[in-house]
Amino acid sequence: MVITRLFGSLIVVAAAMLPGVAAGQEDDGNWPQGEPDMVLELPAVYTLASGNGVSTRNFVLPVDLTEERWVRGFDLRPAASARDAVLRARILLDVTGVGQRRDEQDAESGYAGAITDHGVLPAGHVLTWSAAGGILPPVGGLAWPLLPGADVLLQLEMQASGAPVDVQASIGLYFVDGGPALAAVTLPMEAPALDIPAGTAEHIVEDRYRLPVAVDLVGAYPQMGPLGRQIHLQATLPDGTVSELLQLDDWQPDELVGHRYDQAIHLPAETTLVARFTFDNSTGNPRNPSDPPERAGFVTAAPDGEAAPEQGELVLQVLPILPIDTATLVRNIGLKRARNALLSLQARLRFAPDDYRSHSRLAARYIDMGQAELARPHLEEAIALEPDYAETHFNLGSLLIAEGNHAEAIDAFRKAVELRPEYADAHNNLGALLAASGALTDAVVYYQLALQFNPRDASAHFNLASAQLTLGNREEAIPHFREALVTAPNDPAVHSSLARALAASGEQTEAATHYERALEVAPDLPIALVGLAWIRATSPYESLRGADQALSLAQRAVALVGNNNPEVLDTLAAAYATTGRFDDAVATARRAVDLARANPAYEPLANNIEGRIRLYLAFRPFRSPLPDEQ
Repeated sequence: MVITRLFGSLIVVAAAMLPGVAAGQEDDGNWPQGEPDMVLELPAVYTLASGNGVSTRNFVLPVDLTEERWVRGFDLRPAASARDAVLRARILLDVTGVGQRRDEQDAESGYAGAITDHGVLPAGHVLTWSAAGGILPPVGGLAWPLLPGADVLLQLEMQASGAPVDVQASIGLYFVDGGPALAAVTLPMEAPALDIPAGTAEHIVEDRYRLPVAVDLVGAYPQMGPLGRQIHLQATLPDGTVSELLQLDDWQPDELVGHRYDQAIHLPAETTLVARFTFDNSTGNPRNPSDPPERAGFVTAAPDGEAAPEQGELVLQVLPILPIDTATLVRNIGLKRARNALLSLQARLRFAPDDYRSHSRLAARYIDMGQAELARPHLEEAIALEPDYAETHFNLGSLLIAEGNHAEAIDAFRKAVELRPEYADAHNNLGALLAASGALTDAVVYYQLALQFNPRDASAHFNLASAQLTLGNREEAIPHFREALVTAPNDPAVHSSLARALAASGEQTEAATHYERALEVAPDLPIALVGLAWIRATSPYESLRGADQALSLAQRAVALVGNNNPEVLDTLAAAYATTGRFDDAVATARRAVDLARANPAYEPLANNIEGRIRLYLAFRPFRSPLPDEQ
């Protein structure tokens, strides 16, 4: 098995790192990969204080884009003054705006923290850089999306020295047109519930995963803390063949960035992967931060998340053989992540039973899994330990929603925003519950508060737009639907809702475009099928009409929702009429009227359908009025 080993000893070195401007090198002012398409810089210099420790800091780099761009590669250049200080870097994306707010709250440039809940890696990619060598060569055909409104979050690990250091750095981005040819997925193999006894020289933890689909393995990104010693990855194929995929017998955290296999390794479905992590928590480990050694691992980590706990992780970059299998693999990996998170939190509470944060977060995991009865005791314990922790009240609100108790859920979310007024998600959920209860005006206020504290929250934009549309405020709704698409460009519900608002405003051309986009993502979305069918059947503009497509779309909608919805049947009748099938149009429209008359909410629609029936009886299709006639 030939594998790229970038630092340290392994089987064969099959490829080199793409060099960056590393410590001790002269900077000639050129980018090793050529001039980037976009260069991002830290907005302000950060002064790293003198000392001898290693610290991690996050820097927000706003991106000025008006449309989605696909990034095929990147590079990082620390400024000359910081070249000896910056050890490693990781690039994350922040679509929430939380990073900017954290930065504003810190007196210095950036903000501290090795763990973030708002910065995420691009799906299927790991973006790392090392001063010892640079970055891994990119895989041809892969790219990740950079959206308008997103921030790049640069996480720098820095070594302090005897004098203060001014830290500045630039990121170069290389774009590609048309999106990626291949879809990558990241598969985390990790050491969950890590608990390393003091003095143990060889503590071994394994993680197993059976592949539900066939993949090609193209890269591996290991990460361990100072107690880490070895990482081994083994695959057992369905026929029983065992292959060693990775052997790191001398973990070097100061140098390692990752591995790129010189040739993709094919792993059939039902292959079992086993990652084995070995830790040394003895006095014989020169990197051990504790003398004498102390119990270590996730269970002993600081609950605030500011410092990274001892860890063992190996992120595998894989390419599903069949594109249709990508969603299956992502869902399956999500279950694995949830399981490991559950194990870790349970272990944490065995070590620290009074940790109210872990009680609250474990409850949230149980709620996500649909295990409400397991969540409640942990929420009750969390509130008893710390009644003023806003996250617990938020999670309690989520539990009460799951139990169908919306009235008490509203009280829980009110308590959450009382304790943390800037809690955007709680404002949004409170607004949604109020809207469901009919208090739309109050709901609008809470959606606006959610957006005040998180202006990029697609869910809050969508909810506010939907509420405004229900209130009859189309002009106020449309901009918020558009804002939701900035950070959720592939959400079919947003596209179809925007289309509906645009169609009602007479903007049928753009409405049809958004309906089509919704159906590209969700081909069986009834609201989009009905909306586009209506335009194709009734548009006053001949260029937008299409009788055959209108009928096909309307028939698909009926097949999905049944023939008891008056709006769907009204659309089917209009489609029949535009194809010249007036007898079918009349019969279908009359059934739609009967259904509408039986529901007071549809009374206005019933009157409109009766007007259309008169047209069909005269062998005339219905045409929507022109915008200036509405």
